This record gives sequence, structure tokens and C-alpha cells, in this order.
Amino acid sequence: MSQEVLLTIENNVATLTLNRPHKGNALTATMNTQLLAFLDQIKQDPQVRVVVLTGAGKYFCTGMDLSMAATSSDEKDQEAAFANGIKVYEALYRYPKPVIARINGPCLGGGVGLIFTTDIRVAHKDAYFALTEVKRGILPAIISQYIVPELGSQKAKEYMLTGRKVSMEEVKGALSTVVSSEQELDQRVSDYATMLLESAPGAMAGIKQLVRAITEGNDVQRSPRVQAYVKKAFLDMMKSEEAAYGIMSFMNKKKPDWSSLAKL
Repeated sequence: MSQEVLLTIENNVATLTLNRPHKGNALTATMNTQLLAFLDQIKQDPQVRVVVLTGAGKYFCTGMDLSMAATSSDEKDQEAAFANGIKVYEALYRYPKPVIARINGPCLGGGVGLIFTTDIRVAHKDAYFALTEVKRGILPAIISQYIVPELGSQKAKEYMLTGRKVSMEEVKGALSTVVSSEQELDQRVSDYATMLLESAPGAMAGIKQLVRAITEGNDVQRSPRVQAYVKKAFLDMMKSEEAAYGIMSFMNKKKPDWSSLAKL
């Protein structure tokens, strides 16, 4: 099995690096499994008190690997993909230790969702967000649960409907800080890690749980009804004619013509 996630531990800080730079660090079942295993490992390690999540190479993460999605239309496979994917987002969202996102480059689709599960977000100014699913005939189903509560419905709809690039400056309200160089990126991540290491670990875990509890009343993610709808939307989407056409167009590097699929 290839090492699609790298783990390094230094000075009580664990760094998890998504390691498919040749594929934009796109998420696969293998990557998700390795990420979950590492998260569980370092959760049990009392020496690790801060986690950093970043990407190798040019991108932070370009979301779900659509070449994997194109290989099977079987509903059981799609259900397995849904379960595999949502476990990663839930694990990060509920993680008891603070997680810093080191946003080294562009974040597309599910990569944006990863960012919104983290606690502190340090971004390079040249990075950007783009919820490009709509251009492939699919929905940002799983990640919507993490993005919509923070962005608000209007901005979430704008970004999801257009799939446009969103600069770090535009979305800086959802970030901790934006920096102008890789050296500064590393320095600010280090600064935040130092501050977190000076905080009591039990209190930090309690604070994360407290904030989740306070926001649960308005957080769509906590509703079982919404959870069920998200799963249904994901499964319906993945077997749709639009998804098949959009993903195939993407794989063939062609711009899709949606006019033939438009319905009243």
C-alpha cells in the first residue's frame, strides 16, 4: 500500500501531510483509511498535543479523486465511499486535540471541507477555495455540513452554484491569518502551535466540545434528518446522468455542455 499520508512528530506537534502531489492530493479510499489510522494513533499518544494538516507539493487538496468515482456505479460501492469519506470529516471535526490547517495551496471540493473541520487556519495568499462539484454534475453533499454553518447560506450558495475561485482575502473571515510567503506560513503555524502547547490539553478538548455544544442549535450537521438527506443526496447524485457525464468530461479534459441535460 502506498503511503498517501505522511506523519511526522516533533516537539509535541504531529504533522499530517496529504501525499499525492502528482494528483493534487486528491482524496482516495486509501488516503482516507491512512488518515483515520494516523488520527487514531496520535489521539492515543499523550506526547502529541497539537496536529497540523497540510498538503505535499502545489495543492492542499483537490477533493475526491473522480477517477475512482468513475470506476463504479454500484450503489454498495457508493455507500462505502460515503461512509469512508464522512468518517474522515467527522473525525477531524470532533477531534479532541487542536488541529491547525496549513493551507499551502489551492483547495477544491472536499479539500475545502477539510479546512472547515479544523480549528486554526493559516493560509498562503496564493491559495484559493473552489467548490467545483457543480461543474462535474455533482453536489458538495458531505462537506456542506461543515461549510454552510460557517459561511452562511447566501455565500455558501454563491460559491457552490458558481464553482468560482475564492481568494484567501475574500474568505479571510473564515481563516485565522493569511500570509505572503512559505517561510511566513511555516512561522505562523509554528507560532500557533507554540501558543497551543502553552494551553492545558484537557481544557482545550473541553473548549472544542463546548463550542460545538453551543452551536448545535443552529448547526445543520447535528440533525439526523439532515444527515440522512446528505447521504441520500450523495447516493442519488453519484448514479445520476449528470454526474456520469460531468465526471467523464472531466476525465477526458473536456468542458461539459449541459444544455442537452437541462430539464424543466
